[in-house]
Amino acid sequence: MNWPELSIDDFPPRRDDEPSSLRQDIIDELSDHFVCALNRELLKNPNEGLARKRVLERFGDPIKIARQLWLDEMKEKIMSQRIMTGVSCLMAVCCLAVVGISWMLFRESQAMNQQLLTQVVAMADRPVPVATTQMDPQFLKQLETMIQKKVSQADSSAVAMNSILFQLVSQEKEGDKPAVGFKGTLSNYEGKKLIFQIDAVSDKTGKLDFGKLPWGSYQLKLSAPWNEEIPGFNITTIPGRAFSETIVCPAAVPGKAPVEFQVDWLGKAVEEEMFLICDFRHFNQTYGTHQRRYDLSTRRFIANHTWSYRHNMSVPIERGVYLIDIKNNQATLCPLDNNVDFKNLQFQDLDWSSTVEVIQGEYGPPTIYLVQKKELSKLSELSLIDDIGVISISRLGGVDLSHFANPSSGMFISPFEQFKYEPSKHFAEMKKLSPQAGKKVYGYQADRLTKIYKTTTGKPDVWKIVVPDLNPITEESGSLTRADL
Repeated sequence: MNWPELSIDDFPPRRDDEPSSLRQDIIDELSDHFVCALNRELLKNPNEGLARKRVLERFGDPIKIARQLWLDEMKEKIMSQRIMTGVSCLMAVCCLAVVGISWMLFRESQAMNQQLLTQVVAMADRPVPVATTQMDPQFLKQLETMIQKKVSQADSSAVAMNSILFQLVSQEKEGDKPAVGFKGTLSNYEGKKLIFQIDAVSDKTGKLDFGKLPWGSYQLKLSAPWNEEIPGFNITTIPGRAFSETIVCPAAVPGKAPVEFQVDWLGKAVEEEMFLICDFRHFNQTYGTHQRRYDLSTRRFIANHTWSYRHNMSVPIERGVYLIDIKNNQATLCPLDNNVDFKNLQFQDLDWSSTVEVIQGEYGPPTIYLVQKKELSKLSELSLIDDIGVISISRLGGVDLSHFANPSSGMFISPFEQFKYEPSKHFAEMKKLSPQAGKKVYGYQADRLTKIYKTTTGKPDVWKIVVPDLNPITEESGSLTRADL
């Protein structure tokens, strides 16, 4: 009896992971059940057609039952495959999302870098000295390299760049006003190596804007339209935060201030017509020649910064050399020649006064020359002084005999007569240690850092110079224990 009629083609399409005998096993088992049920019905009713009808009504369509049995056997494998397919699709979607986000960040980074390079090119187009213009290609290359490095270290380019802005103001009687025309140089270093520099000039509102730059440490040098500057101070920017700071600047070139010199020769009366030449300048001298290059810088403190003013040596009042008549308590600017070296003078040709005008600021210790009235006519020889012995007094009270090639700040110099010194035994031992210095003892130096001269506004300032008794230099005279420039 071939009933029910089932075949392998009645099942769903064959799968690769399906057991080879599954379909036939289902057909055999299902046929056996239907045949047994049909035999039981035939025992009750010999009509075969009616018996088959009752079996089908009891069990249902054998093809549907066969398919359901096949599905029950394959369900676990089908679900496992569907889960794997779903996971694979989800991973593919995530990968596409990551690629999309990375592409967006890359495009943003490209746009920001292009904007920065546009700003840098605009800065490079500003008028600058020839030497700076020649360095622009190298500077741009270094800057671009650093930008790429900073961007790669950050999670996104948006936090790698920071706006750096300084608001410059000047204090005047009418109140704070924008400081216009001040030049700023912002330098970036890695250790001691300079990576790049950017220049900017404050606009009419006082803003000194360097644009957006990589975060990190910078050094700012700020220069006034005249010869005054802040040599440099450090700032640090952090990712994602704009940097801004207000700096109080000088309103104008340092003005003039009256100064009265008071000379105290350890309280002793000066019987001879003695003069002091008070020289605040510094100089460099080419080896083997008497050519000197002079310079003088004074300081003034404005808010939290120190400004250094470089004097113009072509202007007499800015040279910082003064001639003091000790006995008559008067002073004058010391005339110099066209090379700002000392020149021979005549007492009656000088314009003497109880005060002299100086440029406002803070001055360091000067070099002081001790001369007599009759020696004013040969002051040009001061520019030829070299190879001098100097008795030095340290902060701890030690005494030393040293050799100097030129006069220096904080020295008392007797250019035309050697100092006498006692006790002779003590100095004799020092001369053995420094025989070259002992040949020409024309200098005496206390601690050069002990005295600073300042100017204030209003009434004349008094600059006091205490001269130890230097002839002879002894402990009894106070020479070895006291000296105050």
